[in-house]
Amino acid sequence: MDISQQLSDIHDIEQSLQLAFPAAYKAFMTTDELQSANPNTEYNLVDFNGYTAWGIRFIKLDASYAENLEAIAEVVLQPRKLIPFAWSISSGDWLIFDYRESNESPGLLYIDHEMALCLEDAESEAQSENTTVEELMEGNLSVLCENFEMFHAALKLATDETDDVDETD
Repeated sequence: MDISQQLSDIHDIEQSLQLAFPAAYKAFMTTDELQSANPNTEYNLVDFNGYTAWGIRFIKLDASYAENLEAIAEVVLQPRKLIPFAWSISSGDWLIFDYRESNESPGLLYIDHEMALCLEDAESEAQSENTTVEELMEGNLSVLCENFEMFHAALKLATDETDDVDETD
């Protein structure tokens, strides 16, 4: 896909969501040689603010993007303010932008897919545990870092294990 089509798709998504993605994220998605050449490129994040994830893939910013918004709506109450941008194929965790406090500089959160409650379960538990659905759903979210630049700096390209093998005997 050429850069003008990518930028057009990004603009359409931003218009639909009524927000702007961080400039560093858009630059990464459109100009990074590995990412723009192969959207299935995988990255690792090792002990970054206490979080580790393997096989991180970025969500394609194209017409299929809306499907990810639908998928995340099961585990967040504000799917138009908590926007997925990547996921870990090894764990199923979502990485998301948090636009609840700022449309200018969203923080980054993650959702541990093993621990996350879906809305239906949160509604049931709230009745029996004398708490609110909002409190339970907020428990799905964990802070990752302040901005995309910090996150991007910590990413490591995932390499095939055979790349590290010394073949000289």
